[in-house]
Amino acid sequence: MQRNLAARVSRSLPQLNRHVFTQLSSRAIPIANARHAGLAHRNTWNIAPRTRVMQASTRYAHTDAGPAKSGGAILDATSFKGSVITEKHWKNQGSPVVDALIEPRAILHFMGFITQGVLPNGKKTDLALLEPDEFPLFMNPTSEWAPAPFNKATVPTVQKAMERLAGPEDLSGLTQELNNPEHFTIAHEYLTSVIAVFEYLNIPQIQKNMRDTFNNVSADLGEMQEALNARRKEQGVFAPELNLPALWEQFIRAQYEVMTSTAHSWVLARAAELRAPIVEKFASIPTETPHTPEMVTLSNRWNDLLAVVSMADFKIWLPMDGYTGHYPPSEIVAGLHNPDLANQEQSQDFSKLLIDRFAQRLDAARVQGPSAKNPNVPRHERLLMSSDLQDELRLKTRGQSPSPQPPVQPWIQQLLRGHQQIMSMDPQERKGLGFGIAIYRASKEISDNDWEELQRRVEAHLSAWGEDVQGSDELKPLLNLHWFDCKELDYDNQRPALALRSHYKEIRSSDEWTHKLAPSMFLVVDEGAVRSYLDEKYMALRRDQPGYLKGDFQGHVLAVDPDFDENPTPTVNTTRPAAKDPESGSIEYSGHMRIMGNLVWSELYPLLMTQSVILENIWLQSPEHPLHMYTGLTTPTQIESWKRG
Repeated sequence: MQRNLAARVSRSLPQLNRHVFTQLSSRAIPIANARHAGLAHRNTWNIAPRTRVMQASTRYAHTDAGPAKSGGAILDATSFKGSVITEKHWKNQGSPVVDALIEPRAILHFMGFITQGVLPNGKKTDLALLEPDEFPLFMNPTSEWAPAPFNKATVPTVQKAMERLAGPEDLSGLTQELNNPEHFTIAHEYLTSVIAVFEYLNIPQIQKNMRDTFNNVSADLGEMQEALNARRKEQGVFAPELNLPALWEQFIRAQYEVMTSTAHSWVLARAAELRAPIVEKFASIPTETPHTPEMVTLSNRWNDLLAVVSMADFKIWLPMDGYTGHYPPSEIVAGLHNPDLANQEQSQDFSKLLIDRFAQRLDAARVQGPSAKNPNVPRHERLLMSSDLQDELRLKTRGQSPSPQPPVQPWIQQLLRGHQQIMSMDPQERKGLGFGIAIYRASKEISDNDWEELQRRVEAHLSAWGEDVQGSDELKPLLNLHWFDCKELDYDNQRPALALRSHYKEIRSSDEWTHKLAPSMFLVVDEGAVRSYLDEKYMALRRDQPGYLKGDFQGHVLAVDPDFDENPTPTVNTTRPAAKDPESGSIEYSGHMRIMGNLVWSELYPLLMTQSVILENIWLQSPEHPLHMYTGLTTPTQIESWKRG
């Protein structure tokens, strides 16, 4: 089973929320011109919240009092119990605070949308868009450019909108063998973790605060719209009137559609993969065979998967009732609108309908199906009937799904659009543009011959992603590793992460590299990385422990945050998980993180490129791994096996 960025979610709800919704920015907003709006923010430093950890004192938009009010009570995520199948995730939820639900970063993406017109689901809007000279006006208060009486604001619209979302203080897989029956529990937990996210997002208080946040931003955009339309009229610009609140509603609705359809289709596809070997096993067991412990296990697993799919049908929703400018249609819209959803979920009639349909199918099978000559319908046929019925009744719950397949992931869409823009430029102008990561050779203990082999392995492993991910085949040739040899740079090899930061920050700002490199991360191949790729015994000793997923022990590299402050100003006491990295001796996060090579392009790069998180947020998923390495998002059972080992 592939564990990909689009839908794999973590046991940690703060991290879950960051992956499902993407996060935004604490640093200053970059001023970009409209022509390059689709490219500019990928080349700015990561402006995701750089809090040391997520603290209970942080005021996000899901607090009871809102982001601008001090003392607002935060909904304690640890107090929520969830459903039977998600209970384990909630018990392992260690942080009471969950991140912003509509992230400030959504504003930057919205700005790209209103200049280019491309929605998160890849469709184009038919509403009026910004003129080229209007984009910078969002970065300046209306008092500096708008005609009266719309020139009262002294704070830029983008800043106001971001403060609505983050609060003013914030503006400073390779295959993991999850199809192996031995790992069914972990695979099942990956599915239920998705449902746990949407359980949280549909807590009434959370729904209210998301709605209020949206509506506040809509009001800010309404004021900006009046100022822009007045300016157009004053300057004699003949263009359709802007309707920024309508564009905002269209943008968020498309984002919610992508989120719900991606998560729902992923759960159903993975559940189908897990069902296949169960059906095959049952088909091999003669009908007259009495119940055995193995059959009980198979039956329980089948029922678990039926429950997961049913919960996905009923829980993976983001309704927009009460959102300014949103008018729910009369028909069902999968993931967004079903006026009778709560009644269907709680109704005994719906369960009775499933039972009645199942009985009818059994009767029909005895008369005209493959088992017409056999009074006892084989077990595996009964299993398939229950699954088919669930698919049939899904239309009653969710209506017609937006797409039979998950949509192209937004970050892939964004890079492919960026590439199209690059290719439309003059050859000389596009020479300095690209999508890449700097990677340093920082090991002195390896010969040049061995290094060539290692480099081949690293590059092959980093490119081993994207199976069944739409758009990946088109994107992968555009992604580049730019190698730097520390021997040529004459840097101290004892602390490579620290020593290389200054070099990286220097080239990051240079004309040659500024538009070619991911600005908020670089990679280092140090001694630990060399062993992971060349010393099979080193990895086998750890990989072959009972209960471990072999895919969690692969070659790895060091990801480094170039902007990490090793001497931060003391802040509120935190509960950062302590972990000792055997490679560096560090006892806590020190500005770098070990990550499996195949997750660099599929997870690390998009999370940082889209400014969803900073490196420390990803690192929070790594301390409990035996090598303190990021292996992708985890489940409670994975963590338990690591602790036992």
